[in-house]
Amino acid sequence: MMKHIIKKTVEYKKINPEDIEKFNGLMVDIPGGKIPKLKFKDVKDKHAFLLMEGGEMLRSFFYNDNGTTCTIPIANPVLIYFHSSQINLRHIYAAKENLLNMFTDNEKINENSLQLFYDFFGLTSGFTVLLMTALEAFVNQKIPADYKYEKLEGNKFTKIYDNIQIQRWITLDEKITEILNRVTNKDFSKQFGNRQIHISNLKILRDDIVHTKKGADYENYTNLFKRTLGFKFNESIEAVRDFINYYEPNLIEPCPCNIDL
Repeated sequence: MMKHIIKKTVEYKKINPEDIEKFNGLMVDIPGGKIPKLKFKDVKDKHAFLLMEGGEMLRSFFYNDNGTTCTIPIANPVLIYFHSSQINLRHIYAAKENLLNMFTDNEKINENSLQLFYDFFGLTSGFTVLLMTALEAFVNQKIPADYKYEKLEGNKFTKIYDNIQIQRWITLDEKITEILNRVTNKDFSKQFGNRQIHISNLKILRDDIVHTKKGADYENYTNLFKRTLGFKFNESIEAVRDFINYYEPNLIEPCPCNIDL
Protein backbone atom coordinates (compact mmCIF):
# COMPACT_ATOMS: atom_id res chain seq x y z
CA MET A 1 0.00 0.00 0.00
CA MET A 2 1.40 3.40 -1.00
CA LYS A 3 2.26 5.61 1.98
CA HIS A 4 0.25 8.78 2.42
CA ILE A 5 1.82 11.92 1.02
CA ILE A 6 3.22 15.17 2.35
CA LYS A 7 0.53 17.83 2.16
CA LYS A 8 1.75 20.92 0.33
CA THR A 9 0.39 24.24 -0.78
CA VAL A 10 0.98 25.93 -4.12
CA GLU A 11 4.41 27.55 -4.28
CA TYR A 12 5.42 25.20 -1.45
CA LYS A 13 8.87 26.00 -0.11
CA LYS A 14 10.98 24.59 2.68
CA ILE A 15 13.13 27.31 4.29
CA ASN A 16 16.42 26.39 5.92
CA PRO A 17 16.67 27.52 9.57
CA GLU A 18 19.69 29.70 8.81
CA ASP A 19 17.75 31.48 6.08
CA ILE A 20 14.76 32.31 8.24
CA GLU A 21 16.67 35.23 9.79
CA LYS A 22 16.66 36.89 6.36
CA PHE A 23 12.93 37.40 6.77
CA ASN A 24 13.31 39.43 9.96
CA GLY A 25 11.51 42.73 9.52
CA LEU A 26 9.58 41.38 6.55
CA MET A 27 7.33 39.05 8.50
CA VAL A 28 5.00 39.54 11.44
CA ASP A 29 5.94 37.53 14.50
CA ILE A 30 2.81 35.90 15.89
CA PRO A 31 2.91 35.65 19.72
CA GLY A 32 2.07 32.15 20.82
CA GLY A 33 1.86 31.01 17.21
CA LYS A 34 -1.66 32.37 16.85
CA ILE A 35 -2.73 34.21 13.74
CA PRO A 36 -3.78 37.74 14.74
CA LYS A 37 -7.29 39.03 14.17
CA LEU A 38 -7.40 41.07 10.99
CA LYS A 39 -10.02 43.31 9.46
CA PHE A 40 -11.13 41.74 6.21
CA LYS A 41 -11.38 45.12 4.46
CA ASP A 42 -7.64 45.58 5.07
CA VAL A 43 -6.65 42.26 3.50
CA LYS A 44 -9.35 41.68 0.87
CA ASP A 45 -7.88 40.38 -2.42
CA LYS A 46 -4.45 40.01 -0.79
CA HIS A 47 -2.38 36.91 -0.14
CA ALA A 48 -0.17 36.03 2.82
CA PHE A 49 2.72 33.67 3.45
CA LEU A 50 2.65 31.66 6.65
CA LEU A 51 5.96 30.31 7.93
CA MET A 52 5.54 27.17 10.01
CA GLU A 53 7.86 26.11 12.79
CA GLY A 54 9.39 23.41 10.61
CA GLY A 55 10.37 25.97 7.97
CA GLU A 56 7.52 25.31 5.51
CA MET A 57 6.28 28.47 3.83
CA LEU A 58 2.60 28.32 2.90
CA ARG A 59 0.93 30.72 0.50
CA SER A 60 -2.49 31.62 1.87
CA PHE A 61 -5.62 33.60 1.12
CA PHE A 62 -8.03 35.54 3.32
CA TYR A 63 -11.64 34.46 3.76
CA ASN A 64 -14.42 36.44 5.41
CA ASP A 65 -16.36 34.06 7.68
CA ASN A 66 -19.31 36.21 8.78
CA GLY A 67 -17.04 39.01 9.93
CA THR A 68 -14.12 36.85 11.07
CA THR A 69 -11.03 36.96 8.86
CA CYS A 70 -9.54 33.52 8.27
CA THR A 71 -6.08 32.97 6.80
CA ILE A 72 -6.29 29.73 4.82
CA PRO A 73 -3.38 28.01 3.01
CA ILE A 74 -3.85 27.54 -0.73
CA ALA A 75 -3.48 23.79 -0.77
CA ASN A 76 -2.28 22.26 -4.03
CA PRO A 77 -5.45 20.74 -5.58
CA VAL A 78 -3.37 18.12 -7.38
CA LEU A 79 -2.29 16.73 -4.03
CA ILE A 80 -5.76 17.08 -2.50
CA TYR A 81 -7.30 14.97 -5.25
CA PHE A 82 -4.46 12.45 -5.13
CA HIS A 83 -4.69 12.18 -1.33
CA SER A 84 -8.47 11.72 -1.48
CA SER A 85 -8.01 8.96 -4.05
CA GLN A 86 -5.57 7.26 -1.67
CA ILE A 87 -8.16 7.34 1.10
CA ASN A 88 -10.65 5.53 -1.13
CA LEU A 89 -7.99 3.01 -2.16
CA ARG A 90 -7.49 1.94 1.45
CA HIS A 91 -10.97 0.43 1.52
CA ILE A 92 -11.46 -0.79 -2.06
CA TYR A 93 -9.91 -4.26 -1.84
CA ALA A 94 -11.61 -5.14 1.44
CA ALA A 95 -14.94 -3.95 -0.01
CA LYS A 96 -14.37 -6.08 -3.11
CA GLU A 97 -13.60 -9.16 -1.04
CA ASN A 98 -16.71 -8.67 1.09
CA LEU A 99 -18.82 -8.17 -2.02
CA LEU A 100 -17.60 -11.30 -3.83
CA ASN A 101 -17.90 -13.42 -0.70
CA MET A 102 -21.47 -12.27 -0.13
CA PHE A 103 -22.60 -13.05 -3.67
CA THR A 104 -20.86 -16.42 -3.96
CA ASP A 105 -23.12 -19.33 -2.95
CA ASN A 106 -24.94 -17.17 -0.41
CA GLU A 107 -28.59 -18.03 -0.13
CA LYS A 108 -29.55 -15.06 2.04
CA ILE A 109 -29.45 -11.87 0.01
CA ASN A 110 -31.09 -8.77 1.41
CA GLU A 111 -30.76 -4.99 1.38
CA ASN A 112 -27.65 -5.15 3.57
CA SER A 113 -26.08 -7.45 0.99
CA LEU A 114 -26.76 -4.94 -1.77
CA GLN A 115 -25.14 -2.26 0.40
CA LEU A 116 -21.81 -4.02 -0.19
CA PHE A 117 -22.08 -3.30 -3.91
CA TYR A 118 -22.99 0.33 -3.26
CA ASP A 119 -19.95 0.63 -0.97
CA PHE A 120 -17.58 -0.94 -3.49
CA PHE A 121 -18.75 0.98 -6.54
CA GLY A 122 -18.92 4.22 -4.58
CA LEU A 123 -15.31 3.82 -3.43
CA THR A 124 -14.03 2.84 -6.88
CA SER A 125 -15.91 5.65 -8.60
CA GLY A 126 -14.51 8.21 -6.16
CA PHE A 127 -11.00 6.79 -6.54
CA THR A 128 -11.13 6.84 -10.33
CA VAL A 129 -12.63 10.30 -10.77
CA LEU A 130 -10.38 11.93 -8.15
CA LEU A 131 -7.21 10.31 -9.48
CA MET A 132 -7.89 11.43 -13.05
CA THR A 133 -8.78 14.89 -11.73
CA ALA A 134 -5.39 15.03 -9.99
CA LEU A 135 -3.64 14.18 -13.25
CA GLU A 136 -5.63 16.70 -15.30
CA ALA A 137 -5.15 19.46 -12.72
CA PHE A 138 -1.41 18.77 -12.77
CA VAL A 139 -1.18 19.00 -16.56
CA ASN A 140 -3.04 22.33 -16.44
CA GLN A 141 -0.61 23.58 -13.77
CA LYS A 142 2.37 22.85 -16.00
CA ILE A 143 1.18 24.98 -18.92
CA PRO A 144 3.23 28.20 -18.82
CA ALA A 145 1.16 31.30 -18.06
CA ASP A 146 2.18 33.05 -21.29
CA TYR A 147 2.06 29.98 -23.52
CA LYS A 148 0.29 30.25 -26.89
CA TYR A 149 -0.82 27.10 -28.66
CA GLU A 150 -1.31 27.26 -32.41
CA LYS A 151 -3.62 24.67 -33.91
CA LEU A 152 -4.34 24.23 -37.60
CA GLU A 153 -8.06 23.79 -38.24
CA GLY A 154 -8.93 21.86 -41.40
CA ASN A 155 -6.06 23.33 -43.50
CA LYS A 156 -8.02 26.59 -43.66
CA PHE A 157 -6.92 28.66 -40.71
CA THR A 158 -4.95 28.51 -37.48
CA LYS A 159 -6.49 28.98 -34.05
CA ILE A 160 -4.32 30.45 -31.30
CA TYR A 161 -5.18 29.44 -27.74
CA ASP A 162 -3.93 31.26 -24.65
CA ASN A 163 -3.31 29.60 -21.26
CA ILE A 164 -6.95 29.74 -20.10
CA GLN A 165 -8.31 28.59 -23.46
CA ILE A 166 -5.85 25.69 -23.56
CA GLN A 167 -6.98 24.50 -20.14
CA ARG A 168 -10.63 24.71 -21.10
CA TRP A 169 -10.84 23.62 -24.73
CA ILE A 170 -7.86 21.36 -25.51
CA THR A 171 -8.18 17.66 -24.72
CA LEU A 172 -5.97 16.09 -22.08
CA ASP A 173 -4.12 13.88 -24.57
CA GLU A 174 -3.38 16.88 -26.77
CA LYS A 175 -2.21 18.97 -23.83
CA ILE A 176 0.26 16.24 -22.95
CA THR A 177 1.56 15.33 -26.39
CA GLU A 178 1.54 18.76 -28.04
CA ILE A 179 2.24 21.07 -25.11
CA LEU A 180 3.59 19.43 -21.93
CA ASN A 181 6.02 17.15 -23.73
CA ARG A 182 7.29 19.97 -25.93
CA VAL A 183 7.66 22.45 -23.09
CA THR A 184 9.55 19.96 -20.92
CA ASN A 185 11.28 18.09 -23.75
CA LYS A 186 10.20 14.86 -22.04
CA ASP A 187 7.73 12.08 -22.88
CA PHE A 188 6.44 9.81 -20.13
CA SER A 189 4.65 7.46 -22.53
CA LYS A 190 7.88 6.71 -24.41
CA GLN A 191 9.94 6.29 -21.25
CA PHE A 192 7.39 4.23 -19.33
CA GLY A 193 5.06 2.56 -21.81
CA ASN A 194 3.86 -0.09 -19.35
CA ARG A 195 2.80 2.53 -16.82
CA GLN A 196 1.18 4.65 -19.51
CA ILE A 197 -1.15 1.71 -20.19
CA HIS A 198 -2.50 1.97 -16.64
CA ILE A 199 -3.13 5.70 -17.10
CA SER A 200 -4.93 5.07 -20.39
CA ASN A 201 -7.10 2.42 -18.73
CA LEU A 202 -7.82 4.78 -15.85
CA LYS A 203 -9.02 7.45 -18.25
CA ILE A 204 -11.30 4.99 -20.05
CA LEU A 205 -12.83 3.87 -16.76
CA ARG A 206 -13.24 7.46 -15.59
CA ASP A 207 -14.99 8.43 -18.82
CA ASP A 208 -17.31 5.44 -18.58
CA ILE A 209 -18.21 6.35 -14.99
CA VAL A 210 -18.73 10.06 -15.61
CA HIS A 211 -20.72 9.41 -18.80
CA THR A 212 -22.49 6.23 -17.73
CA LYS A 213 -24.72 4.90 -20.50
CA LYS A 214 -27.42 2.26 -20.27
CA GLY A 215 -27.09 0.23 -23.46
CA ALA A 216 -29.33 -2.63 -24.60
CA ASP A 217 -30.38 -4.94 -21.75
CA TYR A 218 -28.15 -2.89 -19.43
CA GLU A 219 -25.10 -4.21 -21.26
CA ASN A 220 -23.08 -1.02 -20.59
CA TYR A 221 -23.81 -1.22 -16.87
CA THR A 222 -22.70 -4.85 -16.80
CA ASN A 223 -19.48 -4.09 -18.69
CA LEU A 224 -18.73 -1.14 -16.43
CA PHE A 225 -19.18 -3.17 -13.26
CA LYS A 226 -17.10 -6.05 -14.64
CA ARG A 227 -14.31 -3.67 -15.61
CA THR A 228 -14.37 -2.10 -12.16
CA LEU A 229 -14.19 -5.47 -10.40
CA GLY A 230 -11.12 -6.40 -12.44
CA PHE A 231 -9.42 -3.01 -12.41
CA LYS A 232 -5.82 -2.62 -11.18
CA PHE A 233 -6.22 0.22 -8.71
CA ASN A 234 -2.79 -0.04 -7.06
CA GLU A 235 -1.02 0.00 -10.40
CA SER A 236 -3.01 2.97 -11.65
CA ILE A 237 -2.30 5.22 -8.67
CA GLU A 238 1.39 4.32 -8.82
CA ALA A 239 1.42 5.18 -12.53
CA VAL A 240 -0.22 8.58 -11.92
CA ARG A 241 2.27 9.29 -9.12
CA ASP A 242 5.17 8.43 -11.44
CA PHE A 243 3.71 10.53 -14.27
CA ILE A 244 3.42 13.59 -12.03
CA ASN A 245 6.87 13.15 -10.49
CA TYR A 246 8.38 12.59 -13.94
CA TYR A 247 7.43 16.11 -15.00
CA GLU A 248 7.83 17.70 -11.54
CA PRO A 249 10.22 15.66 -9.39
CA ASN A 250 9.10 15.02 -5.81
CA LEU A 251 5.80 16.84 -6.06
CA ILE A 252 4.23 13.70 -4.62
CA GLU A 253 6.36 12.66 -1.65
CA PRO A 254 5.66 9.98 0.95
CA CYS A 255 5.22 11.43 4.42
CA PRO A 256 8.09 10.50 6.77
CA CYS A 257 5.73 10.00 9.74
CA ASN A 258 4.43 6.59 10.79
CA ILE A 259 0.81 7.64 10.97
CA ASP A 260 -1.66 5.89 8.67
CA LEU A 261 -4.10 7.77 6.46
